[in-house]
Amino acid sequence: MRKKQMTWIPAILSLAVIFALPGCGGADNNASAAQAVAVKAIKLGQPADSGLSGKIIPDQENKVVAKAGGKVSEVKVDEGAVVKKGDVLVQLETDDLTSQVKQAEAALIASKAKLADTQAGARSQEIQGLESAVQSAEAALNQVNAAVDQAKSGFDLSQKTYNRLRNMYDSTSTVTKEDMDKGTFEYEKAKAAYDQTVAQQQAAAAQVSAAKSKLELTKSGATGNTLEALQADVDRLTAGLELANNALANATITSPIDGVVSKRSIQPGEMAQPGVTLLSIVKMDPVQVELSVPETQIGKMKAGSDVEVKVGNLPDKTFAGKISFVSPVSNANSTTFPVKVTIDNPDGVLLAGMLAEVHLKDSAPNGLEVPKTALIQKDNKTFVYTVQDGTAKMIEVATTDKNADWVYVKDNPNLKANVQIVINPSDQIADGSKVKVE
Repeated sequence: MRKKQMTWIPAILSLAVIFALPGCGGADNNASAAQAVAVKAIKLGQPADSGLSGKIIPDQENKVVAKAGGKVSEVKVDEGAVVKKGDVLVQLETDDLTSQVKQAEAALIASKAKLADTQAGARSQEIQGLESAVQSAEAALNQVNAAVDQAKSGFDLSQKTYNRLRNMYDSTSTVTKEDMDKGTFEYEKAKAAYDQTVAQQQAAAAQVSAAKSKLELTKSGATGNTLEALQADVDRLTAGLELANNALANATITSPIDGVVSKRSIQPGEMAQPGVTLLSIVKMDPVQVELSVPETQIGKMKAGSDVEVKVGNLPDKTFAGKISFVSPVSNANSTTFPVKVTIDNPDGVLLAGMLAEVHLKDSAPNGLEVPKTALIQKDNKTFVYTVQDGTAKMIEVATTDKNADWVYVKDNPNLKANVQIVINPSDQIADGSKVKVE
């Protein structure tokens, strides 16, 4: 009986081994599948001939400002108006400026006359004439003084009335806007009349002063120093007249360029402030395409090179352009370089803000750029490994050399931009291997 039991033991052990072996083999296979090969990979960029995307901008953009402050009397253009260089855009009020010019002219005339008379000398009858001139000038000044007093009284009265209306208008409803506008008009009218008489008074006073000085110089005779002083006065007043004329000219604001009014920021009746933008004018023929070129392609960009430009809004047209600027300095916070392309736009179909695609003429062959370290040679064929969902996939490719380190991969439906490829692949990788990108 004991012998029979012992003969069953080897048989049971054999069955146990047979059933245990498949279980052990399955565990080893699962462990191998779970262990992925660590690889390094890069993402492919855009194809070499896919073009560079940019935005169309005006060739010039000019902010029109006033050189001096003043009240706007007229704005002669609206947004969208086509203007030429020198066209009048905005006109400021010129009443005060015109008075200043006339005053400067009168002062200069008097100064020149005084210098000329002093240089010529005078006779007794001339002295009598000068005395009469002084009397006449003083009489004219007295008349102007009376007119100033009268205008001042009227201005003071209108100012009080205006202030009273303003207070009542701001604090009560007894004064209508029509009353307020009328009071404002009367106030401005009285002020203008007063300013005009003051200017006349100053001119008349200058005439009196000139007449008296001329008389005194004639009586005493001129010295060298006197003549130099008179000449200096003429020079000073000449400069003053030039400044007054410049101020008057600056009240007429003209277009600095040929272009289109893209924005208007001022209305008649408003105050123009020095240096504040009144209008914006853009020149849209030609236009510029502003690009940011990666450092891998900046070496192809040469100023003066011809390019072809396509615009998404105009799919049936191709525009000839020329590279006008290649920056030697990259953009801040990136390794891209600013580049500008100039395009003629005689029909005005290209608008600022449109997206454009720029293609270099005679560019490199079609295809993606791939480092040579990613290539595998096998059976006289060239392959690369792509990484898809953690799995290495071997893809056959056709290449042409770019340089010592890179090649162009010709069109391949299995190889697109932004796909990851393995660089420096090891012998541990095969088609279908599990990989982990470091």
